[in-house]
Amino acid sequence: MTRRTQIMLACKRAFLACLVVGPLFLIGCGGTSQDDMRRHAIRRTSSKEESDEATPKAGVDADSDAQPRAAAVPAADASSEPAAKVPAGGTVAGKPSPQKPAHTNETAANSDAVTTRIDTLPSPAPPIEPLSPAERRKRTAGNLTRIGQAWRAYFMEKRFFPGPITNETKQPSLSWRVELLPYLGLQPLYDAFHLNEAWDSPHNITLLDKIPSEFQSPERFDAKTNYLALSLGGTTVYQERRNVLESNVEDGIENTLALVEVDEEQAVPWTQPAEFPLVMATPLKSLGKLRENGLFVVWSNGTPSWIDGTVDPHLFAKACSIDAGDGFRGSQIANDLAAGIALPTREPASSGTALAATAVDAPEAKSSGTVSATPESKRLTLGDAQAALKGRNEAEPRVLYGKAPIPSAPNLKVARDLLRELYQETYADAKSEQERLKLARKMLDRLSDLGGDLPGQYALLEVVKQIAIRAGDVEVALNATDHMTSRFELDDNTLLDTFEKVVRTAKHGRSQARLFEEADDTFDDFVLAEDYRAAERLSQLAVSAANKSDDEDAVEKYTARRHWASEAKALQKAAEAGLIALETNPQDPRANGDVGKFLCLIKGDWANGLVILAHGNDRSLKRLAEMELGDLSDSIRRLELADIWWREAASSKPALQETMQSRAKHWYEQALPGLPAGLVRIRVERRINEIGKNQPKS
Repeated sequence: MTRRTQIMLACKRAFLACLVVGPLFLIGCGGTSQDDMRRHAIRRTSSKEESDEATPKAGVDADSDAQPRAAAVPAADASSEPAAKVPAGGTVAGKPSPQKPAHTNETAANSDAVTTRIDTLPSPAPPIEPLSPAERRKRTAGNLTRIGQAWRAYFMEKRFFPGPITNETKQPSLSWRVELLPYLGLQPLYDAFHLNEAWDSPHNITLLDKIPSEFQSPERFDAKTNYLALSLGGTTVYQERRNVLESNVEDGIENTLALVEVDEEQAVPWTQPAEFPLVMATPLKSLGKLRENGLFVVWSNGTPSWIDGTVDPHLFAKACSIDAGDGFRGSQIANDLAAGIALPTREPASSGTALAATAVDAPEAKSSGTVSATPESKRLTLGDAQAALKGRNEAEPRVLYGKAPIPSAPNLKVARDLLRELYQETYADAKSEQERLKLARKMLDRLSDLGGDLPGQYALLEVVKQIAIRAGDVEVALNATDHMTSRFELDDNTLLDTFEKVVRTAKHGRSQARLFEEADDTFDDFVLAEDYRAAERLSQLAVSAANKSDDEDAVEKYTARRHWASEAKALQKAAEAGLIALETNPQDPRANGDVGKFLCLIKGDWANGLVILAHGNDRSLKRLAEMELGDLSDSIRRLELADIWWREAASSKPALQETMQSRAKHWYEQALPGLPAGLVRIRVERRINEIGKNQPKS
């Protein structure tokens, strides 16, 4: 080895030694290791967050610690209500995911372990004096303006429209109104809910009286709301089983309705995931009576407006559908809020029509918790009630608004041939039902690509439904049927026929559960449309499905519904004959009895029904009606009336017992506040609780 080589090796050894010893020397002298740097970064982040929290941001109330990110939104009107709050910039970040931690009834915690004391949440109090009609209209306009702002903020952040909160099994547990709370500046109230529990679970039911003022009806100021979403299968912005995007709304979100103010009989507890069941044949039913001459609405883009009561039902139906694609424009029916706030010009109350409005309001006054005797001069007469009933129950032609006729046979043949050309090879390659079902789902996804090709739409849905029925898939079969009935002029038998077929082919528990869920929704639609024949048949099909799955509770439930629908159908037929008889003899006892019984026990129209029933031939019901129309200002009289309804329920047909017990419960609740402590009060409290347990949940 040469001298030069030795020198080079020595230099390399020295350089390697420096690489090894250098870092150790730095550590020993107080240098920064990777762990030190990581800890330093954490401290810097923590300090920055504390600094950010301590520094008010633009649009944020620096004095508020309960809602650190809420920015005030200008009030929509000049009322004395406080302005609603929505998140700064219209969004809320970091919403808690549904979890179920262990809590007491006094506290609730979200997924970030943020605990909220329920007793510290405010419960809005009603005004000392009832609001005037003008004040109620003004307040409603303000409520829907703020709800619309929150609705739009939610949509702008999520890019889809609000829907119900669902649990682990994808079943609705809480309404979209709860989902919207953070966008109203009410994050603490949102955090108090157990999101994966039902709205009426032992915990969530304690939050019912925490209803935000935005959702309160100015008529009642209780825990029910009249602000509901339009709901009809897969045809409206609100849907339970999918997120509706702006691209799904064919006429544009500014031309498609989302929310409506419904009549009193449709009001629901604000946290319950129950909405307005739209019937396209009669889209304005149960809308517009609350404000007499129209209704307040919110469009899908969050804009509130007023729709006059003279609106063409055909146009209103078009405004509700997301997939009609018929070029409808909201400006065809929308009016400024000022038009709704202004009171209608009243004509002298000289006809039964004016008195009918009083009749509609009567149950509302009773449900408020105070009952006073109505002066004789202001009570409805038999002629008044009959005149109001006649005007409201005149036969209406069944018009299927916004629907197309079934395509002609030649056009359908062409469409079916094209479908075979497109899918026959793929269908032949599908060797199992599951593979064919997968094909059916893909075909259904292509429905929106067909545009205005009505024969193609009908033929495609027809094939999808047939494949799904053979495979026993309830979800796809009913989805295809819903699309068919919402687009084409088909009667209720189409849906019922599909039910009957999938009852025979459904194979597993999930399909059975989906079948019962759809049966519940459809039963309510049939009852609302007064189609008791269809409701009876549907219930019988549900009984067959329950027997097939050995579900005894479901058998009992749907058997009771079948009996009720059968009784309703019989009473409806008798009432129709009674109406004809009353044309010639308004005093006919039997006709009055039949009409009054149907109105009270089936329709729940106690205001008009009781007046007519009091002139009927059923001695027991006649006595009850006379008592209801008499002086009930005393708690003892109310208690006596409740006891008689209770006894009448025990001796009535099983199908009518629930309705009569509900009436008894109503009067027990009215009597309770005026009863002194003692055995009688305990008996009343127990009976109220007993009726509540016996009645099935909706």
